Amino acid sequence: MKIRAFLVASVVAASFAAVVNGQSTEKKDVEAKKAEAPAVAPCPKFEIRGAGNRIVREGEQVGFSIAVTGGDTAVTPMFVWSTSAGIISNGQGTRSITVDSTGASFDRQITASLWVSGYAAECPSQFSATVKIAGPARKVDEFAELTPDIEAEHIKNLTDSLYGINDNTFVIVYAGRNSPRSYATAALRRIKAQIVANGVTSDRIGIIDGGFREEPAFELWIVPVGADMPKATPTIKAKDIIYPKTTPAKKP
Repeated sequence: MKIRAFLVASVVAASFAAVVNGQSTEKKDVEAKKAEAPAVAPCPKFEIRGAGNRIVREGEQVGFSIAVTGGDTAVTPMFVWSTSAGIISNGQGTRSITVDSTGASFDRQITASLWVSGYAAECPSQFSATVKIAGPARKVDEFAELTPDIEAEHIKNLTDSLYGINDNTFVIVYAGRNSPRSYATAALRRIKAQIVANGVTSDRIGIIDGGFREEPAFELWIVPVGADMPKATPTIKAKDIIYPKTTPAKKP
């Protein structure tokens, strides 16, 4: 009886050990398979690019692009672009676009927004980049030779227009056919002093001797930062101007 009980106990113990060993082996196999399985691909790295700190003149073509590195290589991402101003002229649905900036100077910038789909839900999907746009120079006033008081009113209107913005101003003066020598130089010096007295710093003021016209003329311009400066439009060539000869005073 004791022998039979011993044999039964031995069989039970052996069976239990086999089960335990089997479970242990199965657990090791599962862990080994997990170790061999490739890791889930991380989200890719995205970098959106524009014109950087460069100011773009209105009418130029502006490029935006997205660089995508890493991520699940099995994914074919989709790209949808939109812009706050200008028109996408090329590249919609791809990693890079070209934007026509015509008309964007009203907002003074273009922001390109991009939506990327196809990757895991936890991956970033929205991006944006902004470039500054400079509109063309604008002639805001033009007048002939005036009395000092009325000229000062025109200058005041100009400086009031510059309040709250960082645009520059340019003054162009044309001497008349019969104006005295250095007429434009003296007028430019006088007007610049008035503009500075009205609170505009001298580094924002450009002055241009425009040459000659039939009668003296004055132009006041507002020029956004990054825009081309205005050009003078004289109507008389300097070689055609004849100054009266001065007669030297006779010695007593």
